[in-house]
Amino acid sequence: MTKTAFSSEIFSAATLHLDILDQFVGIVQGKLAATDNAFARDSLTDLLANLTEQRDSYMAFAVPMATAA
Repeated sequence: MTKTAFSSEIFSAATLHLDILDQFVGIVQGKLAATDNAFARDSLTDLLANLTEQRDSYMAFAVPMATAA
């Protein structure tokens, strides 16, 4: 596998993960807005922070490759 093909596969995978994370973030934000339960809000807020960190990690692979392409 060439370096370009490998880079393309990483970019594609990172982009797919970003799409899924964005969808999941939207779901979590919707559930967070819809609940008054303090425990659920804390839990969802923690989950949202974790998802944001994961998203930032995938952005490191997707964005540089998109600008290089």
